[in-house]
Amino acid sequence: MSSSTTNPPTAEEIVASPAVEGDLNAEMRRAAKPFSRTTLVLAGLVVLAIAFGGGAWTHAAFGSSSSSSSTPNRPTGGTQGGQQGGTGQQGGGFRGGGGRGTTGTVDRVDGTTVYVKTAQGADVKVSTSDSTTVGVTQPGKLADLKPGATVVVQGQAGDDGTVAAQAITQQAAR
Repeated sequence: MSSSTTNPPTAEEIVASPAVEGDLNAEMRRAAKPFSRTTLVLAGLVVLAIAFGGGAWTHAAFGSSSSSSSTPNRPTGGTQGGQQGGTGQQGGGFRGGGGRGTTGTVDRVDGTTVYVKTAQGADVKVSTSDSTTVGVTQPGKLADLKPGATVVVQGQAGDDGTVAAQAITQQAAR
């Protein structure tokens, strides 16, 4: 055998040699930090971008869809989504799955039209259709709505202020 060939280390030599060249404590600290500062900053930016995208999607899905041409001659104010301001529906509004709506008490039911009096005293004419759902703690019909009952109407208001109801829900008596 020639002396120029190196043999692989034996098991005894491997065990006898140090595991780390240099400071073991420094090596352990470096191994304990799996993410660098740059990685953490980039992860934070990704989280912010996702939050921004989620907010934009939420606004597009549930945000205000009013425009100045679709809401002329309507009084401002009212309650909309639990906040004061904005363009309301005849003195009061409610943001629901079907868009804008009105909250008040049933004044009367005339055929397929319900007349609702808002807390501000305004009368709102509510038109219904076969697709309008009426809930009175359980699904109901227009005939189940009685004068004096508090209701939430979800639907889109027309130019004349009449709300085309998608859903009417009677609130529990207090």
